[in-house]
Amino acid sequence: MPTLSDREVLTALDERMQSFVRRQEMMFVATGDPDDGHDCTFVTGGTGFVRILSVNRLAWPEFDDVSLSTAVADIQHDPRISLLFVDFARGAIGLHVSGLAKVLDDDAMRRAYRKLNLDPSLDLVAERRPARWITVYVAEAYLSAAGELD
Repeated sequence: MPTLSDREVLTALDERMQSFVRRQEMMFVATGDPDDGHDCTFVTGGTGFVRILSVNRLAWPEFDDVSLSTAVADIQHDPRISLLFVDFARGAIGLHVSGLAKVLDDDAMRRAYRKLNLDPSLDLVAERRPARWITVYVAEAYLSAAGELD
């Protein structure tokens, strides 16, 4: 079994990592505010709720979730963010992602990424439309696994 020092830290998501993210229904989001400490939030959605925009950019919709209000406020003060995706069913496989986050309103995100307008899971009915998106520019990503990735 590889040790922590053997892990491969990448600056972009490789194919294995992208496939792993697409299967996930949850993640942990860690943010910090220099004046207010750190926060870790559990975020969940349907399978694939985190969109892969490119090999070094992720995003997920935010529907005015109160649990993310601290994270959104933290990002506006300090954009550094860490994400942890864990697949407990396959043997506690984890994907660690750190980078810089930005919060975009839904209209700006859809203008920048027109493919989102064709996403059937983002129904255009007003109550289903995201209030905003949290985007992450990947600085580092690595897998840690006790089980099999594929």
